[in-house]
Amino acid sequence: MKRFTLCFAILLSLVLSACSSSKVASSKEWTKITNGNLWLTASGDTVQAHAPGFLKIGDTWYMVGEDRGREWRPDVNLYKSKDLQNWTFVKKIIENGVTSPDLGKSRMIERAKLLYNKKTKRFVVWCHWEASNYGASEAACFSSDKIDGTYRIEWSGRPLGIKSRDCNVFVDTDGTAYFISTTEENQHLGLFRLSEDYLSVVEHTQLFPWQKREAPAIVKLGNKYFMFSSACTGWAPNQCKLSWSNNLKQGWSPLENIGDNKAFRTQPAAILEIKGTKTTSYLYVGDRWKDPNLAQSKTIIFPVTFTDTSCDFRYRDSFEINFKTGEWRETTKP
Repeated sequence: MKRFTLCFAILLSLVLSACSSSKVASSKEWTKITNGNLWLTASGDTVQAHAPGFLKIGDTWYMVGEDRGREWRPDVNLYKSKDLQNWTFVKKIIENGVTSPDLGKSRMIERAKLLYNKKTKRFVVWCHWEASNYGASEAACFSSDKIDGTYRIEWSGRPLGIKSRDCNVFVDTDGTAYFISTTEENQHLGLFRLSEDYLSVVEHTQLFPWQKREAPAIVKLGNKYFMFSSACTGWAPNQCKLSWSNNLKQGWSPLENIGDNKAFRTQPAAILEIKGTKTTSYLYVGDRWKDPNLAQSKTIIFPVTFTDTSCDFRYRDSFEINFKTGEWRETTKP
């Protein structure tokens, strides 16, 4: 009887220990994302990747963006992270006076965005390629055979002869890539289909004529496209608006106000898809410009939930996300 009692006690202890370990492992799967502070690397350096673009490879997120340490002549930095919070500096992939002799002199870069071409196996960066007086109104394209390799300039100019400024990229589910920018003195949005190698523009479709929209960010859910965009008010925040369509090139719904009247003091940069074993969640990424200055502008992330024709767009100081299952939840109390 004593032997049975001892065996039972040992078994119960093992079970309780396993359950406890399971709970610890489960809690470790959740990452808390907190907004409002400067992002710092493990070495304590400020993360300089404003107007960021993202690319996920395996379980690693890569982020490119403007290094505003030299506020008006930004290089393009590359960082990596497993959790969108703890970032490691990789390198400068586009550098003034190095990648191109024009950079830092007659040209500067804004809104660098990163793509990967599965056919050519090359990494491609598209960006706004501009003069100091914003009179150039051009775009540029760079590529490398490695994400952290040497990027060379492939092309620069006005896409198909059209004035182009604030921009983003979008890759459809069939692999077709698009460069989308505000065009013709910020009057319209231009949807530019890229060539199969992503290195040139082959087709233009005008969207939202005379609506003066910029900072476009597109995501696709099923067969429906959603676009966030901002008004053209310089560094000052304004009302974020949403539109949706079943066709990238036509049929976009009227612009709908979402969030508060200043997009929680942000401007759209990206919409990230977090695809997990249980569900898929979406994270809005926005720039909180000049908070308190350009070099210390904040990056803001919060979850958005889409309905059939709209979305729940609400800022959160913090939230928790499970990158394995794809779920997110409100911050739990300690």
